[in-house]
Amino acid sequence: MTMIPERWNVPSLWDSLAAEKRSIFLYGTGNGGDKIIDVCAARGIHITGVFASDGFVRNRTFRDMPVQAYSDVLSAYGEDIVILLAFGTTLPEVTAFIDTLDARHTLYIPEVPLYGGALFDREQLETHADTLAGLRELLADEHSRLLLDDAILFRLTGEKKYLARATDPIEDIRFLFAGLPIKTMLDGGAFRGDSAAMYAEAIPSLEVIHAAEADARTIRHLSAYAETETRCQVISHHCALWNSDGEMTYTASASRGSGAAGQNHRAKTITVPTRTIDTLCAGQSMDLLKLDVEGAEALALDGAKDTLQQDRPALSVSLYHRTEDLWQLPLRIHGILPEKKLYLRRPACIPFWDLTLFAT
Repeated sequence: MTMIPERWNVPSLWDSLAAEKRSIFLYGTGNGGDKIIDVCAARGIHITGVFASDGFVRNRTFRDMPVQAYSDVLSAYGEDIVILLAFGTTLPEVTAFIDTLDARHTLYIPEVPLYGGALFDREQLETHADTLAGLRELLADEHSRLLLDDAILFRLTGEKKYLARATDPIEDIRFLFAGLPIKTMLDGGAFRGDSAAMYAEAIPSLEVIHAAEADARTIRHLSAYAETETRCQVISHHCALWNSDGEMTYTASASRGSGAAGQNHRAKTITVPTRTIDTLCAGQSMDLLKLDVEGAEALALDGAKDTLQQDRPALSVSLYHRTEDLWQLPLRIHGILPEKKLYLRRPACIPFWDLTLFAT
């Protein structure tokens, strides 16, 4: 069995929860709550109940449990409880309330895969420790190495303190791509144009952004943004980046719950066109590929073989959708583009979302 490096040798959240004698409450409902409850059930961990913030409680149930108000949970069980946070946020007021819960109770933020892969526990760490240690040595700066440590430790423990290392995404883009002659870009997973606007702001040399988005509702917002962007030309494409051209069944929620069918049973499914990056970029050179495509990053790279080999573009690739993406995608990209320097960055958010690999 692989020896775990001392820096990663911490107790597992799931072992701690299995041994817990106090009442355990889920804070939040939805797809994340479903996944946490399923993991707990499989591991014999009893969930006492579910609560929502005061003012957001309605007469409803979640997984056959009544959704209670936080104040009612306090009145019935006192402060010595365990809370499992089941949603993500960047809102300051919500983050402040989570800070209060963390100070007042035992709070965990379980890391459950958004789009697949084995749950990252001590067994997973033992299996992949050598690979992760090798990746750590490849990273180009100390911030990236410490961020990798944070990602591993957060997955193992669910402790909020490992979310503290965060940076401003626009400043990251400016710094990491400084001096590169970037004129053309493919923005995969463009959403409403948020990321295209950041890159247009941070990279003045950009002339054209091809923005691909699969969600049918979101593409309307993206197209409207493209018409108003004046810093560069933005061309919107309604498609999912994939490893082949065709169609796929897509879960459409206009949010992080979007993606390949079966990923979120609470959202409706539609049929969307799929395109490879090689097809979408045919006849034009790409200086930068950005991929945040809801768990399809590896498939999108499968469809970019010609573009990667011919253009040798810089890359920005999300690493947080699937468990194994954390190590498989950086090592794969290093194998294809060994001349690139590899960096990790993430903005402030709860949980450990938006972890991004930059290859420059």
